[in-house]
Amino acid sequence: MPARPSDDAIRAFVALELDAMSVRRLLRVEEHLRGASGAPSATYATAANLHLTLKFMAELTPEAAGQLGPRLGALTAGRSGPSTSDLRLEAFPSADCAEVIVVALGDPEGALAGLARETEAVAALFGIPLEARAFKPHVTIARLKRAYDARRWLGPAVPIQVGECRAVRLTLFRSEPTTSGPSYVPLARHEFA
Repeated sequence: MPARPSDDAIRAFVALELDAMSVRRLLRVEEHLRGASGAPSATYATAANLHLTLKFMAELTPEAAGQLGPRLGALTAGRSGPSTSDLRLEAFPSADCAEVIVVALGDPEGALAGLARETEAVAALFGIPLEARAFKPHVTIARLKRAYDARRWLGPAVPIQVGECRAVRLTLFRSEPTTSGPSYVPLARHEFA
């Protein structure tokens, strides 16, 4: 049954949490970025905030979150966590006017895109609108303080051969703003097989 946004609506999202080795590898990429020539002022993701978002929900009621969380468990039952070793640095909206730096994850077999579609379908049962943009699997590692031409900064000085990135659980998070950036509170977690 679709949920109606209310005054107590929360900002929530469904994401893939990564294994400890993947997080360490991504943190090494962040360290290289910080020390690379031409590094602009940026806020870097903490280890706790490194994840791959499958679905963002701007206005989810607590009641809908309570029902959605358990329903997401069907997406992990009997499945191995998706993984990829095809990683590359990218900037959104573009490298010459970067605002966000991400590690883009290749999805040659479509496992990540398929899981995003399944997540969309479950969220739609609760009245959450479908995402208009195409799904691009990525992990956000830095948010720039202002738009920046990052082409030289993201060049060969930053190694991206960091190995495999592997998901270990699917989580419904609540996003809470703090003075030091967003804090993500897990509402429901489902482990992959």
